Amino acid sequence: MIPRQASSRMTGSGRRYERFRDLYTDHGESGRYFVTFVDNHDQMSRPYRRFMHGNPFPAQAVLAVGYLLTSQGIPCIYYGTEQGFDGGGDNDSYVRECMFGGRWGAFDSTGRHFFNPAHPLYLTISRVASIRKGEPALRYGRQYFREISGNGIDFGYPLDGECMLAYSRILDTTEILITMNLGGRERSDHVTVDFNLSSAGKKMKNLMDPGKVVTVERRGKRNAVHVQLKRHEMAIWKAM
Repeated sequence: MIPRQASSRMTGSGRRYERFRDLYTDHGESGRYFVTFVDNHDQMSRPYRRFMHGNPFPAQAVLAVGYLLTSQGIPCIYYGTEQGFDGGGDNDSYVRECMFGGRWGAFDSTGRHFFNPAHPLYLTISRVASIRKGEPALRYGRQYFREISGNGIDFGYPLDGECMLAYSRILDTTEILITMNLGGRERSDHVTVDFNLSSAGKKMKNLMDPGKVVTVERRGKRNAVHVQLKRHEMAIWKAM
């Protein structure tokens, strides 16, 4: 029996990425032609709203941008998302907030600036971007969504936004596993890894927090790691 948090069927968004194999002659081409984003000043719902508008969980901005930075494609980050901008209103001026007000700052931002290099979102997103820069697999690697399991026996793809999202980027003999706790509570799941590249007994460290290490285990006919994440936490795992 497959647990509630997983399904043997891949979601529509997952199938979309699977079709990339037919659209691009090699996986590196997606990094030349396929632009990904979560929001911008043109692609907004009506009324106009930023991705974080009305969202009480700012850490979800890290998950959203972190996905752009670690999945296939060219990540396009709309300015201000890394600063927690959450504008919304009946016209597009609400989603064009001024980063540096100058003489033209809207909504009383004249002469002020809102770029904070110490902002927690900025610091965490910068960390992910730095890891991407240093890991070719995150820029050019093939991408595979991974099945998860709450009990280490019954595996399947995530069902909803309360699950753990997991996918691997693979380049040559390197596998990098990305795990994201999309839910609002701590999660503990077994996550599938490549059977040949990540053998049982191998250790993988979290590049976001190198002090955290998991060990690859044999789970039936697959290999997996046991990952524990706080709510809305992201981890990037690589073999030590």
